[in-house]
Amino acid sequence: MANDEEPKAEPTVELVTPPTPEDERAQLQKAHDELKDRLLRTAAEFENYKKRARKEVDEAQARGREGVLKDIFPVLDNLERALQHAPEKDPLTVGVRLVEKELLKALEKFGVSRFSAVGQPFDPTVHDAIQQVETAEVPPGTVAQEFAKGYKSGDRLLRPAMVAVAKAPSAPPPTEN
Repeated sequence: MANDEEPKAEPTVELVTPPTPEDERAQLQKAHDELKDRLLRTAAEFENYKKRARKEVDEAQARGREGVLKDIFPVLDNLERALQHAPEKDPLTVGVRLVEKELLKALEKFGVSRFSAVGQPFDPTVHDAIQQVETAEVPPGTVAQEFAKGYKSGDRLLRPAMVAVAKAPSAPPPTEN
């Protein structure tokens, strides 16, 4: 051996004490608790996903149904206009009234109801004012005339009623003497 070489250090041996049964139980309990927590979170996330997916499906069905209904409303408007000008006892008029009645019944099965606005105070959330009419027959700000009925499905407005709103008659121009 050369003098300038350092003596080799003896490897140190660390004594490792085996885990006690209590330590193993604590580690297993901790792992169990973590897995249980992850499982509960995953189950909750899955439930939330199912609710969101169901809500999205319901909303998509409602939008589709509303689209079809909005296409039917003008047909009902035209039936109503035709009936306003038809002779009351004419068999054709009676038949058209029956068709209108059946169509309204079918809409009711889907929760759709028709509402009239004449005589009601003007409410921009359910009325679409397309005209103002000078009249003393109803107070100003009241629906004086209805051009098309409104439709609702529950509390949801499908189509506002198209109306004319009353305004006070203007003062007559002064007469010249």
